[in-house]
Amino acid sequence: MDAEEFWQVVERARVAVGPAADRARPEAQSPIAEALVAELTQLTLPEIVEFDRLFGEVRAQADAWDICAACWIIQYGFLSDDGFSDFQAGLVSMGRRTFEAVIANPDSLASHPAVQQISTSVGRSLWIGDEELLFATHQAYEQLTGDAEAFWDAKSAEGTTTRPVGRKPEGDRWDLRNEGEWRKRLPRLGAMFLAHR
Repeated sequence: MDAEEFWQVVERARVAVGPAADRARPEAQSPIAEALVAELTQLTLPEIVEFDRLFGEVRAQADAWDICAACWIIQYGFLSDDGFSDFQAGLVSMGRRTFEAVIANPDSLASHPAVQQISTSVGRSLWIGDEELLFATHQAYEQLTGDAEAFWDAKSAEGTTTRPVGRKPEGDRWDLRNEGEWRKRLPRLGAMFLAHR
């Protein structure tokens, strides 16, 4: 499996979900993760392990301080290692075109319907992060083998490891609480969220 095939699997899951793929959702719901598990169960076991490796590599492309800042803004000032991992997975669930646009320019998230929906929502119950997506490969592998540990054994046997938790994002670090920096570095996102605070 290569990057092109990886994104094709993600896109098939997005198509299966339909318009909900581009909507914000309550944190515990993940229609994309469910659809991705269904897609992954159509692959061979080694392909699932390879998909997981590529998923880690793709998410690592989003280890950038300005993407952390976008997460901070969209999540109303909340950022943790786990929350940022969920956010990166959510970016992948938005599909290749959106993901690559965000890597090139995190402020492009202001154009995404889910982010627009969050910016105008009442309360803080909507989210684009996707924790469940982080476990889709494990779930698919377990469905096919009936063994909850088989996925981890396969990853270990392949020498595949998950990227380190808590890795420092790349780029200039700046105070995420500084709204003046939002306006300078992420002007569209900053304006969108500041208007509704």
